Amino acid sequence: MPTELIKEFIGKVCAISLFNESFGITGKITMVEGNWIKIEEKDTSRLINGDMVRDIKMMPAKYQK
Repeated sequence: MPTELIKEFIGKVCAISLFNESFGITGKITMVEGNWIKIEEKDTSRLINGDMVRDIKMMPAKYQK
């Protein structure tokens, strides 16, 4: 997935589906650099390879804290 498109989701809580996982990731996208996406979950941070992203959905306003 082109990371240029993901930059509009920075600072938003999103649900991210990956090609190799049956469960997605929900967290705030904090940074996009090169082909990597940094996600902050409740108690941890995670780096995701942009090539593995299948779908990104912005969560409703009640989740945006």
